[in-house]
Amino acid sequence: MSSIDIAKAVKIAEGVHWIGFYDEKAGFHCNPYLLIDGDEAILFDPGSVQDFPCVLSKVCQLVDFKQITHIIVTHQDPDLCGAIPRFEELIYGVGGSCKIVTSTRASFLISYYGVISDFYCVDQNDWSLTLRSGRELKFTSTPFMHFPGAFVTYDPETKILFSGDIFGAFSFTWELYANEHYIEAMKAFLENYLPSNKIVRYAMAQIEKRDIRMIAPQHGSVINKDIQKHIDALKGIECGIDLEEE
Repeated sequence: MSSIDIAKAVKIAEGVHWIGFYDEKAGFHCNPYLLIDGDEAILFDPGSVQDFPCVLSKVCQLVDFKQITHIIVTHQDPDLCGAIPRFEELIYGVGGSCKIVTSTRASFLISYYGVISDFYCVDQNDWSLTLRSGRELKFTSTPFMHFPGAFVTYDPETKILFSGDIFGAFSFTWELYANEHYIEAMKAFLENYLPSNKIVRYAMAQIEKRDIRMIAPQHGSVINKDIQKHIDALKGIECGIDLEEE
C-alpha cells in the first residue's frame, strides 16, 4: 500500500482505473472504476452521495465528462447508485449523454433516484455491450447475489471481472489489493448478504466459464492473484438461510 498513491486514480490494468478512496475509520469500502477506451469512458458502480467528491476528483484526473457514455450498475443499492444523478448533471451539462447499463429488474428501482438517462438493460441486449471501437463487454447473470437481477461484467480485453458485491469484503485493515487475509474478510461481509450456498455455487459455476486475470469488486479489495482460490472459497461459504438453519 505504501508504494501506491491512493489519493490519485490508480491504474489496475491498461485503460482501467480504480477511482475509490480509503477511509481509515470505515470497514466497508466502495470501489468505483473507470474504463477508458479511446475517446469513450465507462463508469462502473459510481458510488454514494457521500463518496461523490472523492470519486469526482479522480474522474477529473482522467477524462472529460463528455467522454462518459455509459454507467454500469450491478444493482440498485445507494452505495453505488446514489451518485448517478450528480454525474448526470456534469455529463449533460457539457453537452454529453450517457446510458445506465443494468438489469431490467434493477432499472425499476434505480429510476427512483431521479436519473434522467435512458436504461440499457443487459438482459434485453444479448448480455453484451459493444463500444464505439468494437470492444465488447460481456455480462453474466448472477441472480440473488444479492439482488434478483444482479449480474457481473467481464472485459475480454483485460480479462477483468467487475463483480459488484460478489467477492466484496469487510475489513478495518483495507488494502487496494487483496492480501493473505482477504478470504476471511470476504466471508465476514458475504455470509450476511448472500442468500444460500446453493445460489452462490450456481453463480460461481457461471463465473468460472470466463478466463479471469483480475476481479474488481465494488467493495473490499481488487483480487489480482489466486483467482481460483477465491472462487473456491465462495463455493464453500455458509451464508444466509444456511446459517439460519443451523
